[in-house]
Amino acid sequence: MDVPWQDEVAGLSISTDDSLWVGRIENELVEPARHGGLTTELDVYLDAYRIVFAFLDELDGHLHRQRHLSGNASSPADVALALALARFDPIYYPLYKTNRQRLGDFQNLAHYLRDIAQTPEFQATFSLDRAKSAAYLDPEAERINLKGRLPLADIDLDRPHDRAYRFEDTDTSATEEKPLGAKRPGEFVRGQSAHRAWIGDPDFLPEPGRYHLIIANNCPWCHRVALTRSLKHLEAVVSMDVAFYRRDPERGWQFNPDEPGCTNETLYGYRYVRELYERIGSSEKSVPILWDKKRGTVVNNESAEIIRMLDGALDRVAPKTDKLVPEELQNQIERLNAFTYQAINNGAYKAGFSSSQDAYEAAHHRLFEALNLVEEMLRGRRFLLGAPLTEADVRLFPTIFRFDAVYFTRFNLDARQIRDLPNTQRWLERMLSIPEVASASNLDHARKGYFGRTGNELVPLGPEIS
Repeated sequence: MDVPWQDEVAGLSISTDDSLWVGRIENELVEPARHGGLTTELDVYLDAYRIVFAFLDELDGHLHRQRHLSGNASSPADVALALALARFDPIYYPLYKTNRQRLGDFQNLAHYLRDIAQTPEFQATFSLDRAKSAAYLDPEAERINLKGRLPLADIDLDRPHDRAYRFEDTDTSATEEKPLGAKRPGEFVRGQSAHRAWIGDPDFLPEPGRYHLIIANNCPWCHRVALTRSLKHLEAVVSMDVAFYRRDPERGWQFNPDEPGCTNETLYGYRYVRELYERIGSSEKSVPILWDKKRGTVVNNESAEIIRMLDGALDRVAPKTDKLVPEELQNQIERLNAFTYQAINNGAYKAGFSSSQDAYEAAHHRLFEALNLVEEMLRGRRFLLGAPLTEADVRLFPTIFRFDAVYFTRFNLDARQIRDLPNTQRWLERMLSIPEVASASNLDHARKGYFGRTGNELVPLGPEIS
């Protein structure tokens, strides 16, 4: 048996409930990994291999739903599991040939390990050098470690993890409404949207053909609305106009149907978006707009609320599609949305629109720290929370989509590009391989909208997204 693991666990104060988990960790991970790796019988190895990965698969699914083994509070059983998982990549995988995949290829286990490993309880207990010596120099391991070498394999347990952002209580209201913390001198602060009714309110019942969107393709907040409409197959339920990507200096957002990808304003034939607001006595001027054709008024002009409505409020009259906010993931999505908005979506603008060096640098550093975390989150995952594409992906996508072609240059976000982050780049390409995402994403309009009204008005040709 892996004596250091036994010694480490023996030093923990294990409760009755925890002892059930500790027993399973020993009997379904630690012991079969070692026994299967040291055996000379193929059937024994194969059985042990199946036991180990069946247990790891179960754990990965269990830890997708909650932060720790027994809920959102850490226990000694979590430390015991982390002590075993910390051995997996440097010992169990290469020495004992439990090599179907490494921890980073699971959706949750590597993040969970780093979460626990960064606690004082774990750090006071675990020694990788001691664990490697006990395993590789074990007399019973001579037949598989023929040269008696102690490999230099290491593990980085200090890298960022997503557990707190997914499970810890955070101020999720600090997304579209207000900044977190005190405002820095020169910091850009986004205004609040004024129209906040919902489809489903007594005045706005869900009806096919009643509601209409006004967007602009270069605007990332509009982009997530267009993405949601496309992913939910609402084209026949909610109509949409696309404004010109360049605003009039005096009147703001305008329509130019002669430009490819743009349309007329089909409700009243107006030239400017502002005219729609003026029609109802509003001083607002922003897009996106969710308009009620029946009552002739704005329902909502906050993109975060519009996409949530498009995901559920029209279910009775819309095609059946997968939920972007499934109930079992809603809390995790809300927390990720708050993080993504503050650090990345709006973080790009806090850097690009800041009027002081200090505010720019603070936003710049925070954004790239957040991108590093996203890169870690996407290791071993198709999407941010695993297999399903969720609203969290929809809200992150417009920023990542624009990053290399626009923000890197236009907003001086030049520490690195998305193409330098392999997991994030693969996620971006995977998103764009979805026809509904590709059809709602117009990089040409984004380039022309951001560069065509600044400086020398030259619109860069690249880079392209493969």
